Amino acid sequence: MPTTSPPPSGDPHARGSVIHGFRAAMVDLWGPEALEGLASRLPLATRVATFDALVLPFEWVALEHVVAWHDAIWTGPCGGDEQALAQLVGRAIELGFGRFKAAFFSGVTPDRLVTRAPELWRWQHTHGELTAVAEPSSGTVVLRDHPYVDHPNSRRVTAESYRHIVTMVGARDVRAAWGDRTATTSRARELVVQLTWRPAGTA
Repeated sequence: MPTTSPPPSGDPHARGSVIHGFRAAMVDLWGPEALEGLASRLPLATRVATFDALVLPFEWVALEHVVAWHDAIWTGPCGGDEQALAQLVGRAIELGFGRFKAAFFSGVTPDRLVTRAPELWRWQHTHGELTAVAEPSSGTVVLRDHPYVDHPNSRRVTAESYRHIVTMVGARDVRAAWGDRTATTSRARELVVQLTWRPAGTA
């Protein structure tokens, strides 16, 4: 597997596959003009770093740029529509880390995939603590100590990402309910994503 150098600073970063997937999905679903329109909504620094420049899937991108993409996606091409966001996020996953981490999804049941979510998170992000528990037809993913927790559109994208990931291994009627809570011990805010599904082959 290709590797990259550590991030240039101790600030939060995410893999370039996140941006790579969004860019490819925008063009695939809605054409190059939609991607150009989204670029006009990005802050200048984000546009220079992630649109004007080539972002390689395995490099690190400052998280502030990823959050800016979340905002631009929600207010721009998705127009605040949950179904449009689900379509875009799903395609971005398939064209992004779904390609570069294909082995991660091979021969895995939905509940096993959920329990491996922390492993996938650590590959994609430098910061944050993600935990996950699963049963045969449900699972819970909890994220803490990460900027996504405090950002509404990033919470929305994160929840939809895990919902789509479960569909990629054959689960049916996958639903995600998300919200935040305060941890009882640290008093820190947490993002909680509750997932439910029906196993493949059920009526």
